Amino acid sequence: MKKSITIIFLILIFGFIYTIAFGNERAEKELAEIRAKIAEQGLDWTADLNPLVEQYTPEELNKMLGFKLPDNWEEIWRAHLDESFLPKTKDDLPSYFNWEDSDVITDVKSQGGCGSCWDFAATAAVEAIYSIYRGRKLDLSEQATLSCISYGHGCEGGWMDDAYTHYHYDGAIAEEGMPYQADDMVECVEDNYPAIVKVDGWTAIPQSRNFIKTAVLTAPVAVAFMAYNDLYYYSDGCYSHGGYEEDLNHAVLIVGWDDDMCDGEGAWRVKNSWGWWWGDSGYFWIKYDNCNIGYAAALLQLDTLLDIVNSKQLPTADVCGDYSFQFEAVGGVEPYKWSIIDGQLPDGLVFDPSGYIYGDPAETGVASFAVRVEDSHDPTRIYFDYFDLSIEGGTNGDADCNGELNIFDVTFLISYLYLDGPAPQFEGGGDCNCSYNCDIFDITYLITHLYLGGPPPCDY
Repeated sequence: MKKSITIIFLILIFGFIYTIAFGNERAEKELAEIRAKIAEQGLDWTADLNPLVEQYTPEELNKMLGFKLPDNWEEIWRAHLDESFLPKTKDDLPSYFNWEDSDVITDVKSQGGCGSCWDFAATAAVEAIYSIYRGRKLDLSEQATLSCISYGHGCEGGWMDDAYTHYHYDGAIAEEGMPYQADDMVECVEDNYPAIVKVDGWTAIPQSRNFIKTAVLTAPVAVAFMAYNDLYYYSDGCYSHGGYEEDLNHAVLIVGWDDDMCDGEGAWRVKNSWGWWWGDSGYFWIKYDNCNIGYAAALLQLDTLLDIVNSKQLPTADVCGDYSFQFEAVGGVEPYKWSIIDGQLPDGLVFDPSGYIYGDPAETGVASFAVRVEDSHDPTRIYFDYFDLSIEGGTNGDADCNGELNIFDVTFLISYLYLDGPAPQFEGGGDCNCSYNCDIFDITYLITHLYLGGPPPCDY
């Protein structure tokens, strides 16, 4: 039996090594052909091997190109056109602009062997505009969109409008809620996690250079284009492939442009979803008006009015006193619904859905937590922020919280331990010897200090 298992194991290992070796041989052959074409046509970009072409077969690579328009896409797209959105003139637009320079773009991700580029492009657009106008980089769950709106078919393709609609009505949850698995058969469980951002709407952007530039000045824009097989090998430079192409198969995020790229013909700066190890750290430059770049573009709209007006540092609490605090929001439709979505309040404090904190804190320290507010707009709007609450005061052994150590603290502890009396208001009130427990030894410790010249109670 052991011999059979060993043989099977060796066969699997040999098969794996053979697959890698054959894959590398194929990739090297294709790379040589692409480099020859680049040299022959005088193209301005470089090609090289990368984990993408070395680990995936041509069939698996093609599955990653998942942008697909629905039959009624023109009707949907035209419904989002805004006649008031006008492009700036060429003279009013800078020759160079790149959101990467502002450090607001979230990390490049990998869609794996799933045709979910439409999902990643849409989510990257949401993360970017939130980072720009809310000042916080989010890591949102592409898997939630893949599982919850395209269960069983999302890896076969889709388009960004599906994701925008989902983010408009249901919102986006954090990546940690539904980590990406490159599988559209993963069960949808996003209702178990709070949405942390919603999209207010989106404006369709015509496939015109100045229109797209004007939109990108506000925020990066998700677009579609035609990705050819040689793009898998892109390493650096200004990518281009032939002339005009009507077909579309891939979705990406335009984050900027440079009119001086491509020998002065200009290029878009694009964030891809093939991992940071591909291309120029996950990005590429593509020549203007090439590969049908810029199709199905949309500029997202994000609510920036709803806000929590309280200071990030909440009023200090005291372990020997009651605490209460009311959160306040502006810019939304009342009534508001409040919740804590990350971290937790200290023991002894309660957070009411009305945004009211109350209770008796049980221990000193600093608590950090995220508070989320949801208004009554239809659909609802949401916002969250992080807050700190410091709890001070209290001396170990001061069981009755009167600010002094005396016989009343001794009788308080005796009553608590042996006569079913109330517990000390905070942990240290009954812990004189820092054992993190309240027992007879704390009583004798306190008596020794008060009447026999023993050391004072310890201090956490």
